[in-house]
Amino acid sequence: DVPFLCAWSLIRIGHHGLFGLFNYVLHLDCKRGNTIMTLFLDIWIVLILGIVLGIQNTTLFLVSLIAVPCYLVIVFAFQRPFNRLNQETMESNAILSSSIIEDLNGIETIKSLTGEKVSYERVDREFVTYLKKSFNYTKADQLQQAIKGLLKLVLNVVVLWIGASLVMANKMSLGQMLTFNALLAYFTNPLESIINLQPKLQMAKVANNRLNEVYLVESEFKEQRSLNDRHLIDGAINVTDVSFKYGFGQDVLKQINLEIPENAKYTIVGMSGSGKSTLAKLLVGFYPVDTGKGKITFNGVPISDVDLTTLRQYIEYVPQDPFIFSGSVIENLTLGSRSNITEADIEAACSVAEIAGDISNLPQIWQTKLSESGSILSGGQKQRLAIARALLSPAKVLIFDESTSSLDTITERKIVDRLLAMTDRTIIFVAHRLTIAAKTEQIVVMDHGAIVEQGNHAELLAKQGYYARLVSE
Repeated sequence: DVPFLCAWSLIRIGHHGLFGLFNYVLHLDCKRGNTIMTLFLDIWIVLILGIVLGIQNTTLFLVSLIAVPCYLVIVFAFQRPFNRLNQETMESNAILSSSIIEDLNGIETIKSLTGEKVSYERVDREFVTYLKKSFNYTKADQLQQAIKGLLKLVLNVVVLWIGASLVMANKMSLGQMLTFNALLAYFTNPLESIINLQPKLQMAKVANNRLNEVYLVESEFKEQRSLNDRHLIDGAINVTDVSFKYGFGQDVLKQINLEIPENAKYTIVGMSGSGKSTLAKLLVGFYPVDTGKGKITFNGVPISDVDLTTLRQYIEYVPQDPFIFSGSVIENLTLGSRSNITEADIEAACSVAEIAGDISNLPQIWQTKLSESGSILSGGQKQRLAIARALLSPAKVLIFDESTSSLDTITERKIVDRLLAMTDRTIIFVAHRLTIAAKTEQIVVMDHGAIVEQGNHAELLAKQGYYARLVSE
């Protein structure tokens, strides 16, 4: 019994020594979430102690190994429920978070419509749903832990029962049985720790799948395009037989044919939903033109051959609701600006956009900090800031998609007149206000995704067609 008593002594010493260090490292790694290190140490402990237990008593060790397939049965039995419950919990949590963020962003609208109660009840329902999903997952996890605990107790009882029988049959000594039972605890604990990684790994798998829904979306820059010299695309823009639809819906654009000469001043008009903004976004490459459904060329070069970064340095799109980033006014103005920009360039752009006076009235002028979405600015100030930002970009083609809709008529007229006076840039307005269209060289009239008329203001009025009806209405 001396070797076994020595082994027992080493185990007791190891509780404060080697195994104590292992336990401390395991505890520390678990706290830090270092699952790989925990798994590595657990596997080595199981292998080493398995060999020791097998040498000590083969019969009891084989009985102990019965727990392994039992654990595996429990793991596989809970695998599908854990996947389903994890998925449901994460989805309900995402819905709840989205609703809270949405309500915070739209708090002014909620207040103005006195919709606080409806909004609160919706968030409350989603929160209760999330709690139920989370509770269902916790119940399943606790049930699995209880079954594992019961299996461990049954294993200990069976080992003690068989060990006691072997002691009474004089096939092993009492000291051997006690030593084996003590070593068994250090064998089953790491084994159980390995098994308990199952819910964590499944949770990580579900989370990884949800992240991959975003991260594995192919980048628009994945396709290598040959042309990256913007000077080669200086020239006319041609749209030839272009049709386009979103997803599996109907065509939003139908057989569009349009030529915009270099440095021209165009306006695209039409009723809401006629496809004006979609056509503008196709020119910027926000959406690809399907093969076989027409083509867009810049100075004869197909848009599919132009590097996207080069394309968007050549053509700038300013939306109706521009986004203002958190940071200073000057940081927002110079975002994406051309190289070697000077203070005089910034002041000139702000002067054209009629925003210089508003900036000078801010507390710290150019260094005034703006929150995300620029809450201290009015809608018109945001639009004028975005116009100045576009003027500071290196773009030769500027598309203004209802970019003056929040401005008063006097300010809008000043800005439009200054933009139209630029002789070195192509200006394209997407507008509902026909007063802008009347000032441009050419007007493109769209209806239900098709170009129905094209010409200048006087020509289109003389035709007494669709544009004339828009003016009269």
